[in-house]
Order: sequence, then structure tokens, then C-alpha cells
Amino acid sequence: MSADVRSIAAVVDWHAALTNYGDGLSEAMAGVDLEIRRAFDWLGEQLARWQRAVRDCEEEVVRAKAELAQRKFPTWDGRDPDCTVQEKALRLAKARQEHAEEKVETVRRWIGRLPKMIDEMFTGPSRRLKSILEADLPNALTEVTRRIGALESYAGLRPDYAPGPSTSGVPTPPAPLPKGKGEEESSTEDAVQSAVLSPSPLRGGVGEGLEKQPPLPPAAEGTREGA
Repeated sequence: MSADVRSIAAVVDWHAALTNYGDGLSEAMAGVDLEIRRAFDWLGEQLARWQRAVRDCEEEVVRAKAELAQRKFPTWDGRDPDCTVQEKALRLAKARQEHAEEKVETVRRWIGRLPKMIDEMFTGPSRRLKSILEADLPNALTEVTRRIGALESYAGLRPDYAPGPSTSGVPTPPAPLPKGKGEEESSTEDAVQSAVLSPSPLRGGVGEGLEKQPPLPPAAEGTREGA
């Protein structure tokens, strides 16, 4: 199977572009791995943060309950005190505690869900892509490098076919080989025969004129025989 290679420089440029593509893809894969680790680290930080928030809210609820209980003592005149502020503070403390507990559960769900999502959407395709980057792409680059060397060697062995200064894009044909002595004599004989047998522009060819000469008279024939 042959290939119509018109420019070795284009193949070299393609090799460089393929190398840059592999390097860029490797950097992108490393960047994705780094972002995944950062996501797990962030989830771990959020879990610790909201767990601390739950503990703080629990303490706040305990304080709000204590203040409400203390406020409920009757006054010196036997009237029930107004506990509106303390009850509101207790409700807010409980609401904050519930919010923190919900955040803890949400983070835990994502910590359990994220690895499965990564395995389904990234790990499988990335494993195949890494195999291409680590095996197939280096082999392809090695093969292209080998063929570039072969093309350059071929171009160096056949300098006659290199294009000249003309910009027409047509390669300069090779110079004809020198002829031997036998070939020169054969060419000379061919030229003589062509000149003799070819028709003349005035009265036909030389051979044609000889064929159309009238026959000699009998006396002339005898004279020619005596001669």
C-alpha cells in the first residue's frame, strides 16, 4: 500500500501537533484527578463543619431551655411572667439545630454517592483514555518518527526528483543517461533511414523518386552490362 506524501514538513508538523495533543490531554486528566480529590476533601471539610454546628446548636438549645425554665417562675405578686422572648430564642435554636443536622445528612449522602458517580461517568472512560495515552499514542509517535526518517532517507537518495527553483510545483525530470557507442551508431542509422524514406516536400521522398524512375532502354542496358 503506497502513500502520496507531498510534504515531509507537513508530516513533521503533524507529529509535533500529536505530541502537543498528548501532553495537553495528560495535563487535563491530571487536572480532573486533582479536582476530584479536592471535591472529596471539600465534602470532608463540610461534614466536619456541620457536625461542629450541630454540637453548637445543641448547646444553644440547652441554654435557651434553661433560660425559658428560669423565666417561667412566677413573680413576687403571683403573676405568670412573659416568656415570649425566651420561647422565640428556643424555637430559633431548635431551627438552627435541625438545619445543621440536615446539612450533615446531605453531606453524608454526597460522600456516599460521589464515588459511584465518578466510577460510572469518569473512571471507566478515563482508564481507557489513559491506556491510549500510555501505550497507543507513544507507539503511534514512534511509528510516525520512523516513517519520517524513511521519507527523509528516500528524499536524500533521490535528489534528481527534488523540485527546482520554479514555483509551478512540477518536479524537474531526471537528466537522460549518456548513450553508448552502439546506441549512437543505431541512432545514426535510424536518422539516415528516416531521411531516405520520408517524403520530400517538393517531389516526394528519395526512395519514392528512385522507385518511379523509368526503365533504361535495351541499348543502355547493354552498355551498362559491358561497363
